[in-house]
Amino acid sequence: MKRSITVLIVLTAMVTTVWSQAPRNGTEYFGGLHRQGSQNIQLALGAGIPLFILPLDSSATESRPLDIGASFSLGYQYFVLNRLTLGGSLTGAFNTTVGGRTLFMAPISFRTAYWFDAESLELNLGVDLGFNVMRLSGNGVITPFAKLGGGAFVEVSEAWSVGGQLYWWLVPELHVGLQSGLTRYGNFLEISVGTVYHF
Repeated sequence: MKRSITVLIVLTAMVTTVWSQAPRNGTEYFGGLHRQGSQNIQLALGAGIPLFILPLDSSATESRPLDIGASFSLGYQYFVLNRLTLGGSLTGAFNTTVGGRTLFMAPISFRTAYWFDAESLELNLGVDLGFNVMRLSGNGVITPFAKLGGGAFVEVSEAWSVGGQLYWWLVPELHVGLQSGLTRYGNFLEISVGTVYHF
């Protein structure tokens, strides 16, 4: 319950801040920043909230074996068409376990996104697909990775925008053969603040 309230407060604050900004002049494609050939770099820092793990483990003593952690990301996007980008991102995240250990994840992914604007806001919806390097107590595994969500940013200068992002992560831990019963699908929520540099 506390996590849900915290998430709602953060989202409300982000939306209130973004919508309270002055409107822009309505120039097509966000002043040309969303035109074919434009590029941007994104940097974000935020919280990684563990949601649930599937399949549910009836023998588990904790329904959420991970605590809220931190995440950071660096991404690049190129507008292959007006409003449509292709690019990639490098992310890092960590969460502590109820046993005091640390789970570290380093997803590397390809990203596609659709950018649009509303007055002073630039918004995007995107999907990332790639692989994830996970480590827990010295044991590592490389798994598939997917991320879906978007962001809202306010233009503060001709090159810079600041705002927030909300992404759902799917983190499968796949096992085959005799260990296939250990396969799990982790689900996380990323809430972050960030900046976009256009060039």
